[in-house]
Amino acid sequence: MDAKLLSQAVDLATANAAAGQLPFGALVARDGEVLATGVNTALRDNDPAAHAEVEAVRAACKALGTLDLRGAEVYSSCEPCPMCRTVASAAGIAVIWYAARARDIPELGYPVPPVDFSAQWVETDGATAPFDRYLAG
Repeated sequence: MDAKLLSQAVDLATANAAAGQLPFGALVARDGEVLATGVNTALRDNDPAAHAEVEAVRAACKALGTLDLRGAEVYSSCEPCPMCRTVASAAGIAVIWYAARARDIPELGYPVPPVDFSAQWVETDGATAPFDRYLAG
């Protein structure tokens, strides 16, 4: 854990708040080198997935030309939500260091309150065809 990198994530969040955006910032680093940064742009972009950690991981993958960020770490201004944890994990990141705990965040009026949600499988002819086509090249 690098305290300077964690402070940098907090600074990104503070600058984002000063710009009228949600106060979240993050960066991806490997061996002490910052690979990319991200801030929450959900309000500006009307994008519920535009969390700081997600943006930082996207930027790092794009900059490096890979989906594999193994060996990198995320430094976040705030405890990551399940989506941010999942994106980091999908990129091979094993740890997210964070500054503020979720329970310490005041009500920001965002995100939209949770609703009952389910994902339901429906048996569908040809459902595996896209995968077969991909593997066929």
